[in-house]
Amino acid sequence: MRALPEGWALGKLSELVTVLSYGITRPGAHVEDGVRMVRASDIQHGHLSSNNPRRIAARIHEANPRSELRTGDVVVVLVGRVGEAAVVTDDQHGWNASRTVAVLRPGAHLGADWLRLWLGSAYVRDWCERRATGSTLQRTLSLAALRDLPVPLPPAGPRAAFVRAMHTIEAKVAVNARIAECAVALSDAQFVVDAEAGEDWPERALGTLAQMQSGAASRPRPQSGNRPHETGMAFAAPADIFRSVVPYLYRTEASLASTEGAADCPPSSLLVAAREDGVQVAVNAMPVVPGRGVLTLRPENAADGYWLLHEIRSRSAALTAASQGVGGRELSRRAFAEVLIRWPPLGVRERFAQFAKALYRRARAADVENEVLHSLRGKLLDRFLDGVTPTGLRNESLRAHSPGTTAAAPPTTRSHQDDRVHT
Repeated sequence: MRALPEGWALGKLSELVTVLSYGITRPGAHVEDGVRMVRASDIQHGHLSSNNPRRIAARIHEANPRSELRTGDVVVVLVGRVGEAAVVTDDQHGWNASRTVAVLRPGAHLGADWLRLWLGSAYVRDWCERRATGSTLQRTLSLAALRDLPVPLPPAGPRAAFVRAMHTIEAKVAVNARIAECAVALSDAQFVVDAEAGEDWPERALGTLAQMQSGAASRPRPQSGNRPHETGMAFAAPADIFRSVVPYLYRTEASLASTEGAADCPPSSLLVAAREDGVQVAVNAMPVVPGRGVLTLRPENAADGYWLLHEIRSRSAALTAASQGVGGRELSRRAFAEVLIRWPPLGVRERFAQFAKALYRRARAADVENEVLHSLRGKLLDRFLDGVTPTGLRNESLRAHSPGTTAAAPPTTRSHQDDRVHT
């Protein structure tokens, strides 16, 4: 642990929380009208996503009261992206948690906001990764290890001021995230309107509309500091697809140092993954190597890609019938290829593509700005841990965003391939 500024204290996590538990080990099958349950994939960039929650039977929820969530609890990823955390809001009050998630209830001297910010630091992510065990597919942090996590405790005044400063950044992040979500929702709504006219359109099998290939690559071993290789090709796992609030992959959690013997797919492919509560799809904005459990579709052109993307999104739950294996997580290429859809005329597909393309370009601009804000948030936390006061941090933040700064602007350069990527 780094040397702390004068006046700070240090404690163990187990001494600072009143509840430290993991979630339900056997949640059972997905129940459409059941109690919602937080999984590791629902924790993204320090926040909880409530878009497509898993639901469990009420009797299972009632049998696991210790992991029932309350507003102000902190949930921490124990499997996969170990250490990533989020605060439970009023929207998730009364939900439960899965075994892949730890539930922390901060004591009076700690506070949920400071704990979440500390858990989001590079130090904690590295600390958790060093103590994680298991295979590359199931990196797991034990609850026993998490109990020993050191937690710095700044004086109350500077801590409250720093939390307020971070809330300002996070409020802007939330606005950008809402812009992206609305762009996707508008595209979905327009698709429904356009598809309503399709009673007389011919039926086509999905396998005749795109080239299909099942991913076969194994997840690469995590690198030091839980960071991907700086070189090599992005590795797309099912978790990357399910974590995407916007159905486009601009980055993945891991990459391959060597792609020898691994089949890759070009930008503008559709990457499909399944789990028991539905199928999800995303478009890759860069070349990727698809992992096991990922089915790739390569449509002939961008107009076909936009239509197929939203066709799959609109039938997420129904398409689980094209899954096989434990928990419905393994997609059957043959079964998926035989799914019939109503295929519109080219003019309909092209008009919809133009509409959706503009919306997704706006979503991407919001996403780029959030990348800058997430980076700024990490840098300000490091400076605070070095003893810089919130006033000094505010001045640094203002300089970073002074007139003439272009860091938050979306990129304008595009390759020939980008004309087919849904920007």
